[in-house]
Amino acid sequence: MRMENRRNISEKTYELAIVGSTIIWGGAYVVLKGALDSVGAGWLLGLRFLGASLLLALIMHRRLFAHLNKLHLVAGSVIGIAGGLAYLTQNIGLANTTPGRNAFFTATYCVMEPFVNWAMTGRRPGLRNVVAALICIVGVGFLSLGDGEGLSFSLSFGDIFTLIGAFFFAVQFVYIGRWAPGCDAMTLTVIELLFQGAVCLSWGIFAEAAPTVDLVTPELLFQFGYLVIFSTIVGITIQNVAQQHVPSTQAALLFSLESVFGTIFSVIFFHEQITAAILTGFVLIFVAVVVSELPSRAKPALEAAAEPDAEFEPEA
Repeated sequence: MRMENRRNISEKTYELAIVGSTIIWGGAYVVLKGALDSVGAGWLLGLRFLGASLLLALIMHRRLFAHLNKLHLVAGSVIGIAGGLAYLTQNIGLANTTPGRNAFFTATYCVMEPFVNWAMTGRRPGLRNVVAALICIVGVGFLSLGDGEGLSFSLSFGDIFTLIGAFFFAVQFVYIGRWAPGCDAMTLTVIELLFQGAVCLSWGIFAEAAPTVDLVTPELLFQFGYLVIFSTIVGITIQNVAQQHVPSTQAALLFSLESVFGTIFSVIFFHEQITAAILTGFVLIFVAVVVSELPSRAKPALEAAAEPDAEFEPEA
């Protein structure tokens, strides 16, 4: 079943909601950086997403049972697995780089998305996307200069994992654009979070030390509460709802503001130092994001690619 459109809510309102979610997610980079000092990425994300899924299911249990069907299970699992891999690799990267660099490298998913969409749907990217990719590569080169000591173009372990995470975010974005318009947003979010949590917790169980009771501090509880309630339930629900009402190109550009707020919060709270080379890289990557997602006269991807496969049509 498709969630009913509220005709009294304008597209601009959904766009403002997206901007609000990017502020929340921008702050999450600093919160996550602090939490990752105490708990491994797999355990932190697994408990975060599973906790959010359980809480949202309890609140929305009637709506969940009313809409749960094969479409929601398939769409939620596919989106959730892609999202789990994205968040896991991104946060492993965050543990090994600064919040600002992590935020901007993550933003490159907007440049990757048209090419991922091409591979998955056969829709070829335009010249604008190729230009954006080249600008992004140059921006990554400037970022790799780091503190400006010499012309070292090597990327750190954390940077590489963040870029891998950006790729999985691009895959997830394509899947959300494909299936979200045919699903109930809240039901889709519950299932998505369940699978994201399962992917992340599996990594934590097999690759990380289990968190102990002595690690539980008021600061960690605050960080976990922010991540579960605001960054996960509120942020991801906004994303799933907004992509039903805002064309993909506009949504991707607005969501990219997350990297801007992430860097701002990193400078304010994490005291990240911004050199001329790093600032140039940030600017070039942001320009690449903007160029890649400028509105075109072509039919919006939301209308062209959002319809679910016939075999997964929701039941009447």
